[in-house]
Amino acid sequence: MNDEHDGSARRGALTRFALAGLLIVLLSGGATATVVLNTASGIASEVFINQITAPKGVVTPEYNGGPQTFLVLGSDRREHSKDVFDREDPPHSDTILLVRFDPEQGQTSVLSIPRDLMVNITARGGQYYPGEKINAAYTIGSKLGSAKQGIVLAAETIESQVFPGLRLNGIVDVNFGGFMKVVDTLGCAYVNVDHRYLGGGSLAENFSAINLQPGYQKLCYQDALAYVRYRHTDSDFVRVARQQDFLRALREQISPEDVLGQIDTVAKAVGSAIASSFKPSASELLELAKLIAFSQNKPLRQVKFLTANDDYKVNNISYVTSTPELEQSTLATFLHGHERVSLPSTHAAGSSHSSRSHRHGAPAGPSAASLGLYSSPSSAGAAEATRAAPGLPFPLLYPTLQTGAAEEQQVRPYDLRDTHGALHHAYVIVWRVNTLGGYYDFEGSDWLSPPLFAHARHQSIGGRTYDLVDDGSHIHVVGWRSGGARYWVTNTLLSIAQQWNINRRIAAAAAKKN
Repeated sequence: MNDEHDGSARRGALTRFALAGLLIVLLSGGATATVVLNTASGIASEVFINQITAPKGVVTPEYNGGPQTFLVLGSDRREHSKDVFDREDPPHSDTILLVRFDPEQGQTSVLSIPRDLMVNITARGGQYYPGEKINAAYTIGSKLGSAKQGIVLAAETIESQVFPGLRLNGIVDVNFGGFMKVVDTLGCAYVNVDHRYLGGGSLAENFSAINLQPGYQKLCYQDALAYVRYRHTDSDFVRVARQQDFLRALREQISPEDVLGQIDTVAKAVGSAIASSFKPSASELLELAKLIAFSQNKPLRQVKFLTANDDYKVNNISYVTSTPELEQSTLATFLHGHERVSLPSTHAAGSSHSSRSHRHGAPAGPSAASLGLYSSPSSAGAAEATRAAPGLPFPLLYPTLQTGAAEEQQVRPYDLRDTHGALHHAYVIVWRVNTLGGYYDFEGSDWLSPPLFAHARHQSIGGRTYDLVDDGSHIHVVGWRSGGARYWVTNTLLSIAQQWNINRRIAAAAAKKN
């Protein structure tokens, strides 16, 4: 009987094998596929085929059920390119991400280190490079040896220059092109594109051609790659926020059904997309899978890197600067923080039926004006939206409140297909607060259950149930169902202040008529 129980438990654990390596990369957690024991080693050898050998002390593998911290680098490695220039041009790290799976706190934390952060870099051979951007460590190491040496130098620089005391349990280097091929293998990704993106691309400025309309939509290989790498009119912080938003959206969408029957294809795609410090063993894959499976339904918490100056100029080159005190505060929050969104109780924040109930009952919460919200030209705006989006098979709602600094940019009706290929109607209205990550959107669709709300939390206020998409400490989307449609307000990429109250007020104002 005990043997049967142990065997059953072991088989249950093995259901987490196939995508463990992939999920480390995608931060998506928990997508599983049933595999038998004798295939685990084969999958591990395909996923972890490209190994990084780090000197002692740089990486400390430790699987004891406690928190684990991994460095994820997004690079433009092109060793296998058919183009000679691509093969010989030193790679660059576009993304520097720390991921912490923390069963003790019941959360997964993500911290992006600005690629323009000013640091001093010391290579293992003693070469010293003062006042460099941190992403130069990857390039310098690659020039001195190989791309894998660049990965190691990047990790060493983070541990010595940015976060002394940080202990990494693993490193994953992700090639952007390979990453998007993995995304395509899993069926692409549904993403809230916050505004119009249009650009012809530039080799000198290292950004891809892009042509995307705003709205919730499926992004596949080239569009997804251009979207996450876009930087032409944005700052480094905006691009980091966009990448994290993409990963958060992807995390909601991976399911066992996506990968059943294509384990080998996915494993090979992951293996070609990553280099890692993990050993190609079934036991290591299992331990990683346990960590990731835990995170599936836990908050994905985004931690802000604290800076002193986001635009420090040296010889007309822009850097990001911080201080040891700010960096240690950032690290402490990343390792030990446990923030949660502070939501009003249903009673305290519920809408009242009269001014008397406001005076004698529970407080109605902060006023719209105190939140920086003002009446929008609702009649003119709603009429314009209706003209721009004729023939919708559901009511077109238009917010009667907007942030004071916002300007309406675009009303766009469009069609989209769901995960099963069924056609749905939608519209999006874009407001611009500023041009650097300052676009927020109001959307409506007759697709009632998009992946965006797969793990939303629910809050009843004033007789209406709102669906909240958050990362544990920040509200990103506030949505609700009404009149046979789904509506939602999407926050700006960089998140505006008092966002829960602002998003909820805008949503409530739009919902009044329905």
